[in-house]
Amino acid sequence: MIESTILRHWVLAAAFTFGLLHALSARAEASTAHQSNGLTIEGDSAVFLQAQNSIEYSGNVIAFMNGMRINGDRVLVQMSDDRVERITTSGQPASFWQEQPDTTDDTTARAETIVYLPSSGLLELSGGASLIQAGNEVRSALIRYNLIERQLDARGDKETSERVRVQLSIPSRAPDTTPPTP
Repeated sequence: MIESTILRHWVLAAAFTFGLLHALSARAEASTAHQSNGLTIEGDSAVFLQAQNSIEYSGNVIAFMNGMRINGDRVLVQMSDDRVERITTSGQPASFWQEQPDTTDDTTARAETIVYLPSSGLLELSGGASLIQAGNEVRSALIRYNLIERQLDARGDKETSERVRVQLSIPSRAPDTTPPTP
């Protein structure tokens, strides 16, 4: 009896994972042409939480989705209506990487907690957050970055006096050797 219950839970978890992959593949096909399809998650363990409609991965977790990679100690994938609603990653630190097509300026980020909302393209980084793109870096307690619209909102933390720090990479220009015209 107990063995059949355990088997049934594993079958449900496998079916849920297959459904998750199928839903993400369908969403990825509808997304922009430069994105790759599918979701792959690897970790030391995975637990299907049926009541919460989610899967929790733990132990050196790596998730690949649409030209992105998210690493952390723990990843929680929350579903709604057969779609991924939210991916929450935590670690010391957790990290994020996104390939920028037709350029070598990939986006990288680190934070204690990374939340990704696929439907809106919102990436939220909290706890010692940093985001680097095209040689520019933003550091603060909280960073919200819209991957689709490329809009960034960074906030400090009044309690810890952590402020927003931005380091811009300004390309050097060759000195103008043309003499001024009278």
